[in-house]
Amino acid sequence: MIVNKPKKKKKNSRYSVLYIIMFIIMGTIVAKLLYLQVYKHDDYKEKADVSSTKFLSEEAPRGNIYDSDGNVIATNKQTYALTYMETVESTKAFYKTMDKIFEILEENGEEFQDDLALKVDENGKIYFQFKADSESAKRTLEIRFKRDRGLNEDIEKKLFEDQEGDYTDDQINEVNDRLMEISAEDTFYYLVKSYDLYKLLLPDGYTTDQASELAKKYKNATGKEVLDDLLKEYSIQDIRRYIVIKDAIKMGSFSGYSNITIANNINRDTAFIVYQQLNDLPGINVTLKPVRYYPYGTLASAVVGYVSTISSSQSESYELRGYDVSTDLIGVSGIESAFEDQLKGTKGGTTVKVNSQGRTTEELFKLESYQGNNVHLTIDKDVQYAAQAALEDQILTLQSEGLASANRGAVVAIEVNTGRVIAMASYPYFDPNDFAIPSELTTEKYNEYFNPDYESFGTQHIQSTGATGTLDELFPVNDDGVRTDKYDLYPRSMLNYATQGFVPPGSTFKPLTAVAGLMDGAISETDTVNDVGIWSSEYTGSQTLENFQKTGHGITDVRKALEVSSNYFFYETAIRLYIKNGADVNALDSIARYAWRFGLGAEQGKSASTGIQIYENFGQTYNFVSWRKSLSENAKYTIVPALEAGNYENSYFFVPFDIKDISTDSDELKTLKTNLKNNIKETLLKVGTNEQVSGQTEYANSIIDTVKEIMNVSDRYKENLANAGLEYSEKVVNEQAKIVSNAISYFIVNQSSEIRSPINIVQDGIGQSMNAFTPLQMANYVATLANGGTRYKVSIVDKITSPDGEVIQEYTPEVLDQIDIPADVLQAIKEGMRRVNTSPSNATNYALFANFPIEVAGKTGTADFGTQEQYDYQGRKAYANYISFAPMDNPKIAIFSTIYDGNRGANSAFVHKAIYEAYFKDELLQINPNYASTSATFQKYVVGAPADNKQGAEADKEATNEGTEDLGTTEGSSQELNIPVESGTGAD
Repeated sequence: MIVNKPKKKKKNSRYSVLYIIMFIIMGTIVAKLLYLQVYKHDDYKEKADVSSTKFLSEEAPRGNIYDSDGNVIATNKQTYALTYMETVESTKAFYKTMDKIFEILEENGEEFQDDLALKVDENGKIYFQFKADSESAKRTLEIRFKRDRGLNEDIEKKLFEDQEGDYTDDQINEVNDRLMEISAEDTFYYLVKSYDLYKLLLPDGYTTDQASELAKKYKNATGKEVLDDLLKEYSIQDIRRYIVIKDAIKMGSFSGYSNITIANNINRDTAFIVYQQLNDLPGINVTLKPVRYYPYGTLASAVVGYVSTISSSQSESYELRGYDVSTDLIGVSGIESAFEDQLKGTKGGTTVKVNSQGRTTEELFKLESYQGNNVHLTIDKDVQYAAQAALEDQILTLQSEGLASANRGAVVAIEVNTGRVIAMASYPYFDPNDFAIPSELTTEKYNEYFNPDYESFGTQHIQSTGATGTLDELFPVNDDGVRTDKYDLYPRSMLNYATQGFVPPGSTFKPLTAVAGLMDGAISETDTVNDVGIWSSEYTGSQTLENFQKTGHGITDVRKALEVSSNYFFYETAIRLYIKNGADVNALDSIARYAWRFGLGAEQGKSASTGIQIYENFGQTYNFVSWRKSLSENAKYTIVPALEAGNYENSYFFVPFDIKDISTDSDELKTLKTNLKNNIKETLLKVGTNEQVSGQTEYANSIIDTVKEIMNVSDRYKENLANAGLEYSEKVVNEQAKIVSNAISYFIVNQSSEIRSPINIVQDGIGQSMNAFTPLQMANYVATLANGGTRYKVSIVDKITSPDGEVIQEYTPEVLDQIDIPADVLQAIKEGMRRVNTSPSNATNYALFANFPIEVAGKTGTADFGTQEQYDYQGRKAYANYISFAPMDNPKIAIFSTIYDGNRGANSAFVHKAIYEAYFKDELLQINPNYASTSATFQKYVVGAPADNKQGAEADKEATNEGTEDLGTTEGSSQELNIPVESGTGAD
């Protein structure tokens, strides 16, 4: 019998459940992968490509700068640099990586790239250091610095919380004022907070939770609180180093570039050490970069200029021109600045794919960089060397002779028949290599160039010169607590004294007066005067003028007048010009009309420039309109002390009356004072016109109401009344206002007489009065005289060429004016100037040029700028000026030199001989093959000139890696070369 057994119930295995779960999970993963890899492939590929794609910029070398003979004055050399790129991995390892980099750099004596203007000194003091020598410029840079880093944003939110749209100028100024209230310390705290430096406190290998916890802790902490915690483990100098790099990353991000430079110009061994450790340094790369290089150092530095980083105040304009304002260098002065658009290269770069460490894995696109164009100067390296070395030697010699304040000077040599500058020197010199790598500009050099210690210099100046002025008088402390150079006594390396310094010409102006007198017929070549030493004229009343040292020269014609530098003769020439041309205000311009044509100033509305391609100032000769303007501008200040004293020239006595600007004055009082001072100015500007004031009483009546209003509004004036024992009342005010108005009116009369006085043209005749010119203007004037009256546009650039040598632009001689000087007039003046150098009475010039194989025409000029009392007070001396040209009968070059505080004009002549020996070296050796052995100056300044480097330049247009030694401080001095130094005898 078959028995049906019951079926066993099948049990579910626990593994079945697991299999089902695994199947679901795997299915989900596969589905997600299909979604990512197939459906969203293109989208995610694009995102991945973008996140791993970087643009690596490539700097373009600047064009070279050559002298007239092809020697390289400025070029580029390839140097190693360390760069950093932000990636996920490099950001996480930032501090660890930087610690290793800083360690390697320190061990190898290298510096990291430190362009941050926020500094910390050895005592931990935080301060700003901006490359500017004026307080206004420093303020501008500080505001830009803070705005670039966002410090203005919180201020704007607080001041204008609900405002939309642009801010007004007044609002911007208000924000700027608030920014200036933020100290360097507070700025440092802000950057500590802004750059999340609290992350320095994270442990190695930190987790996400640890990072989040620390972020919460410091979220509401102030920058100072973060810094205080950091200082428990790090020095403030170390913290600042991290800020420098973080700041460079932020500034670089604005330009869209991925890599920033950490260290520049490192040596090959250091680069190799870093290269070996790249695997442990995420984000770091070793690259080659062009660095500006000046093979001859200080040679022609005032002409060439230098390069530097783009200042904050310029960043916006250069950004619009395509510059990377965080890393690019630009020309700041000289040729480097004037020809920035030509010299700068075209930047290139490479678009690459990088891995997590910032290493390039694939090059996608390369944009070639191109070197800039070359600038060829008219400067001759050898003549330039002679000019610089001789100028420095002579200045050092004068200092050793007791002229401690003789610490500045300039010389310019120009080709007579082209206007091309052959040499231009400005002392003290600077080395442009100091700026080629901004981070390597030492604090010592920075302070010397831009932030001099006026207290130390002033103390030394007073001790060495015997100045009677005190430190606080000569170098006063301003409202910001900064000591200033009130009288411009500090020698400035960064100022090109040859093109920017104003110098009174003194007696070097006398040949121009001779031209005016002879060509206008006021004197002739044969006219003589009896020079008795003291000059007077019915046209100048009781006022008398004197010769240098008050000695007479007897019967004197124009030739002798130039030889002995007779003030008397040229006073007489000037007054005769005044009389001949009508003895009125127009006649006061009798000399000016000639001076303008020689480039010494310019008539109103005419071009005020020599034409040179680099920045220049342009001085003005005495003329009626300029003199009137100068006195009118100053009148509102010169009247103030007398009014404050209550005594005008012991003729008018009154209660002290104040019209100077005082910040605490009410707006009404400020307006009244300004109106009165402007009235004085405008009244004097009408002198010499049909609108000038005709009577003293008339003018006094026109201002009395304004004077009364000031008295009624001014609390200070009421105090003065009380101090004088007078009670404030309408009667007293009326009485005092009448006296004060008459005093001011009398001042107007006196000033008007001074403006119109013929004594001005008389003093103009010997180069005094308001005459002040740059050495470049003076050299151009001498060149114009030497060639017979053709004034050329001055040029210091010969041509511009491409990197391949193709001429892009050529600068040819250009005539600006043609003065047809009669041959007999020119010959008479040349003869007088020849005698300056051949008369034994002119000891220095005679020693230099009497036996010189090439005949030199010259003229000394001891140029005063003030009274003996002013000299003693400031610790200064007269300018030592000298002009010359050679050969006398067929001039080729003309020279002007000046030594500030050189005391006697002849003390500047030594430089000219060195220049002539360098320029005429072939002719001199042809005349006398043994000349070199007979001249110590030829040996030193010609034979000793630095070697040429033009062959290397032609062979390698891209870079010059080796140069000659820096000019530096030359050995020896003019004293050791047996050249006499004038102390106070002979002609001026």
